[in-house]
Order: sequence, then C-alpha cells, then structure tokens
Amino acid sequence: MGEEEKEVYEIIASLPIDTGRMNVLSDITFEAQLLMRSKFLKKITLGYEDMLKINELGKDKEVLLTTELNNKRYIIYIDHGVIVSSAETDPDKGTRIVGLRPLATLILASKIKPLTFKLFEIQPYEEEKTREAPKTVYREFITKKKIVPTTIHAAEKKEPKIMEFSKMLKELIDKTKQDVEDLAPLYGCKLVDVKLAISRGIIYIRVYVKKKGFLGKCDIEKLKENIKNDLEVITSMIDLNLPYKVEVIQTK
Repeated sequence: MGEEEKEVYEIIASLPIDTGRMNVLSDITFEAQLLMRSKFLKKITLGYEDMLKINELGKDKEVLLTTELNNKRYIIYIDHGVIVSSAETDPDKGTRIVGLRPLATLILASKIKPLTFKLFEIQPYEEEKTREAPKTVYREFITKKKIVPTTIHAAEKKEPKIMEFSKMLKELIDKTKQDVEDLAPLYGCKLVDVKLAISRGIIYIRVYVKKKGFLGKCDIEKLKENIKNDLEVITSMIDLNLPYKVEVIQTK
C-alpha cells in the first residue's frame, strides 16, 4: 500500500462508518432491493474535497450514489450521515469487491479529476394497508359462513412487486426500440431487435442492428454512445434504478 493510499484510508477511518454493516452490498439481491426502492434525485459532480465529506450527502436520509470508472461500476450506501458500505462491480469479469476499498478507489480517482455520480434517495418501506370491510357486509357474511383466517403466502405478497418490475422491463424495451428506430438511420443503421437479459443484478440491453443500405457503414460506436445517453433519461422516466449495460450488435 502506497503512502497516498494509506492517507486515504486514514481519512476514511475518521468518517462515520457502520462497521457492522460494511459487507451488506456483497448481497446483490439486497442492492437490487435498495435500488428498486430508490428515487433518482439528480446528477452531482464531486471533487476530492467533496469526497472527504461524502457522508454529508445523506445527513437526514438514506441515499445511494452510483458511478462508473474504467468500465467498472461503483455504488456507495449512506444511511443518515453514516457510510454503510461501498461496492465495485466489473461486469466483464463478473467480479465484485465490497467494503471500504471501492470508496478508497473513488477518493483517489477524484484527486485526478472530479467524478460524476447519480444520487438516489431510498424510500421507506410501504406498510401493508388492510382495508376493513363495511359492517353491513361483514354481518351478512358471518350469518352464512364461519370465518376462516386467511394465510397470505410470501409468494403472493411478492407478486405485485414482480408484476410491477415486469411492466418496467416491458416499458424499457418499448421505449428503447422507439428511441433506436429514430437514432439508427442517423448512423447508417436499421433496428433489428432489442432484447434484455439480467445477470448478477445487472440488466443487459442488447440492441441488434444491421446496415441500412448497400453503401456506407453502420457506425455502431456512435449509435451506442447516443443510446446510452438516451437511456439515462428513459430509465429515470420509468423509475428503473437497476444498473444496466448496453451492447450494440451488428447482424448481417
């Protein structure tokens, strides 16, 4: 460990840290649940001095910060001014590092240039609401049939959330198709299909295109860059906060 890195860890040690929950982000499912409960607030740019007081971004609430650096994805979890955990994910290698090291990496990187983060606020759990049946209906019911307590299974409770997530994914596909249909001709391409795959908590958006005509070429790199920019808006519109990776594949 170099002197600069030691200095960063000493700074981190002086910040409020929940050591008991430092590894909570090792569970990808837990991260996905946090993101599903999150509301996108804004994009923020943090320099080195800002990173040294990053915990203040969540003084009175639970927040998540996400960013990308060197093709790796980073997430920081802050709970009411206390740093809970940070994680680094490499989608290409399928590796994940959790703890304080990812935060240290970001602080060191911010010395070179400011970093842009997406800031999310984690919404509190919604309590299950039970609706009382009208008294007249209830009285009529008990005269005809003995009341049997109903057991709600865990799968039944989760179903509405799963259905909501499925609708979000369908909307993501539809809006992405519409966007690519508009963008593709500008770069000599034509949309073939859009498919989604979910792996290790990341949504892979695969856009299949082909060359528009016999002459010229389909510039998939420029098309991909513009799709990524538009997807930031699309995912915010439909409140889909899970991490995603875009792939543009040219077919014959």
